[in-house]
Amino acid sequence: MSIARACISLATIALCATLVACSGGTQPQSGAEPTTSSSAAPTPQPTADAGATAEPGTTPVTTPDQPVAKVERPGSSGTPTVSAKPADTSASVTYDDKVALRIDEVSFAKETSQGPGAFTDREYARLTITFDNGSSAPIDLGTSVLTMLDASGTPVTPVYAAEAKVSDFSGTVAPGTSTTATYAFALPANARGQVTLVIDFDGAHTSAVFRGGLS
Repeated sequence: MSIARACISLATIALCATLVACSGGTQPQSGAEPTTSSSAAPTPQPTADAGATAEPGTTPVTTPDQPVAKVERPGSSGTPTVSAKPADTSASVTYDDKVALRIDEVSFAKETSQGPGAFTDREYARLTITFDNGSSAPIDLGTSVLTMLDASGTPVTPVYAAEAKVSDFSGTVAPGTSTTATYAFALPANARGQVTLVIDFDGAHTSAVFRGGLS
């Protein structure tokens, strides 16, 4: 290479270096993320609807006269249209349409069954209940649910031992007729002085509520 051509090459390299220095910086490295201004507005986040309410049935509604929430039944509005006042365990709960319920018989015993799942010697109360349909329409008792609460309001365990001979309300009761059923609850002798029995038998009537002692 001639001395003149070498000098021209060195001059060209020096000129390129000067132009890069005057450009005020270098290009970002390959793969680097571009930076954004700190003043950019954040992405709005979804907020809860202030007018939203809980799903139906998530908060059972109870009152002193209806201490157990009504059962949800298909085709029922959920709001009973026929009501009755609570009664003593020795009296009847009578509705405006002449439907009435009463505790006809109370007896006490101990479980005698043995083996897996048995509660041998557990005390229980056995109640025979009569349902009188004095209304002008048939009433289906197939979805009846009975709940007993002790003096503190705690549910009492139902007893289904064979020796208790329980029989649930079932079927349809025609106008002017009656039916009976028998239920048992694990109630020791020292808890029989004050109980609450709630009988939820259909969607049109409020639950029948009995309060008092069992003897």
